[in-house]
Amino acid sequence: MELQVEQSGDIERLTFSGELTIQHSDKLRVSLMRTLDNVNHVFINLENVTSVDLSCLQLLCSACHSSQKLNKLLTITDKRPEIFKKAIEDAGYSRHIVCASTTNKSCLWIENGN
Repeated sequence: MELQVEQSGDIERLTFSGELTIQHSDKLRVSLMRTLDNVNHVFINLENVTSVDLSCLQLLCSACHSSQKLNKLLTITDKRPEIFKKAIEDAGYSRHIVCASTTNKSCLWIENGN
């Protein structure tokens, strides 16, 4: 997994490429936690991700819940690779409405819904 970080004011863009798998889950977790501590809006770009597993989907979901508790925004950019969409569906995370714990009416798993 490769990570590129760009910050502009109170916004940070995390661009991931390569594998988002359990082997890289600690790096993903640390990156998300650090970013949520430092800015109010996080954009996640997964356009160049080549594989995704359940551990990383769970970390993204947890980060989404944490961002809402902190009154911050976590957004996945619109260019989602098919491998990411398939991982969401295979994990049973596909949604048409936001989860009950969502406070700002956005959800990572609903495309164009965040």
